[in-house]
Amino acid sequence: MIHSVGLIGRGAIGVLYGKLMERFLSKEDLVYIVDEKRKQYYLDNPLICNGKQTDFHYVSTIDEFKKVDLIFISTKYSGLKDAITLMKPFLKEDTVIVSCLNGISSETILREQFPEHKVIRTIVQGMDSTYLNNEVTFTVLGELLFGEEFVQEKQACDLLEEFYQRVQIPYRRCEDIVFDQWNKLMFNCGINQTCAAYYSTYGGCKVDGVLRDIFIQAMKEVKEVANAYGISLSDENIENWKVVLSQLTDEGMPSMRQDIISHRKTEKELFSGTILPLAKQKGISCKTLQNLYDSITKIENQF
Repeated sequence: MIHSVGLIGRGAIGVLYGKLMERFLSKEDLVYIVDEKRKQYYLDNPLICNGKQTDFHYVSTIDEFKKVDLIFISTKYSGLKDAITLMKPFLKEDTVIVSCLNGISSETILREQFPEHKVIRTIVQGMDSTYLNNEVTFTVLGELLFGEEFVQEKQACDLLEEFYQRVQIPYRRCEDIVFDQWNKLMFNCGINQTCAAYYSTYGGCKVDGVLRDIFIQAMKEVKEVANAYGISLSDENIENWKVVLSQLTDEGMPSMRQDIISHRKTEKELFSGTILPLAKQKGISCKTLQNLYDSITKIENQF
């Protein structure tokens, strides 16, 4: 069973799941693993979550805690390298590793670094958690999607399923997690990047017009690239994401738009930055994705 958890990443997603887990795990079994500088800052500036001050347990060395059964990563892509360094001392032989990063590449990177450990492909979706000005707010929990990519990951997925049930985290175990990750990546490439590049909320992409056209065309380009690599994304999947968008609040915004507001580097490398090189290898033109990538890069360079 999974009893102890090390969370790496204390943003909108990391806080949401930290709050859910702390309902059932004590500070002796639940910890945020951070570097010493962040630890001191977090202690000096307590985070507010849904209007209440948090009291999370932070550690920066193994001497302050213990090795854990589960490492739960929810950093930005730019923080993955540091996360790998931080987590190493906390790994046991059978520690399960979960990456909640967007995209399709973080699990591959983690598997290369930790070939003896089970790294389970995971998607976080449907939540409305936002992190601005040292305050996290959320009302909708969304769900965790995960599943075994290889048969040898089944036992680790069984452990995760039992754990998520026990701590009452909404989840769904997928039959084809690789397809589902590509499907979510298609949506993110459309909605995250359009809202970021054009300073828009969800509402701007819900009404007929230029932004909605860009949102849809970006997804179509991802679909074409995915199909070239044997991933069977379809027009029906695109239509389903249109429905998902229609159900989001007009004033809401994706994480990449939040990054732009806070002058943080975005995760464009996980979105267009992942698809464009794959498209080039297959000779596929992705003008919309390239334009979005270039626009977001220009914005970041002004920070």
